[in-house]
Amino acid sequence: MTDIIENFFKSYWTSGMSSVYTDIVPKEMMQSEVDEEGWYEWKLMTGTLSVENYNEVEKRFKAKLPDNFINWHKRYFFDDGDCSLLRLPNSFPTKPLESIVTLLDNSVYLVSQGLIPFGDEGNDTGPLVFDTRNQTDSQDFPIRVHDHEYYNDLNGLSEIIFSSFNKMLECITHFLTEMENETKQSFEIIPDFFKIDPDGAGNTGEGYWESWIEMEKEIFEEFGD
Repeated sequence: MTDIIENFFKSYWTSGMSSVYTDIVPKEMMQSEVDEEGWYEWKLMTGTLSVENYNEVEKRFKAKLPDNFINWHKRYFFDDGDCSLLRLPNSFPTKPLESIVTLLDNSVYLVSQGLIPFGDEGNDTGPLVFDTRNQTDSQDFPIRVHDHEYYNDLNGLSEIIFSSFNKMLECITHFLTEMENETKQSFEIIPDFFKIDPDGAGNTGEGYWESWIEMEKEIFEEFGD
């Protein structure tokens, strides 16, 4: 069986990835010293959290995180989750669940409505949310975006852009792999989501991703590579 989680991390992390150093970074995660500008190279570390650790956060916020997301997040400790099109919560051995707690803490209203934030949209529109409303299967949930300008207003909620977290991982893994190959531009890769996730990105999410395609195309035409 294909390991979707492992494939994602293989496509995402490469040696030499760097982030700004903070006091919560453990030495074991560092592949370099901190440079003059405050950056350091980091590496993946095998995760040690249990499902119960996530269950405690769920109980605290009365929120349900899908099993597939928990399994993904606990696989490794990692410094950064910026995938260009979206940003996912990082995890440090010293403060492994801090990013998830912050997302939930900043979106109490959404959580109360069954919309569970777990990351951020890549164009700073607002949080990515799991739509747990009317869902009976806890393994995975459809994904939407909530426009932060609407605050406590569900009119800011997008259509479903991914049918599940697993399908999101498949799409983003494909995107990162193709970008690393440097044979296609981003706006040429995103349409592949429609085939990878026909029930989400290729269905209700098509308009959302078409807007990304147009935006990326305009950027390329203006600035080139």
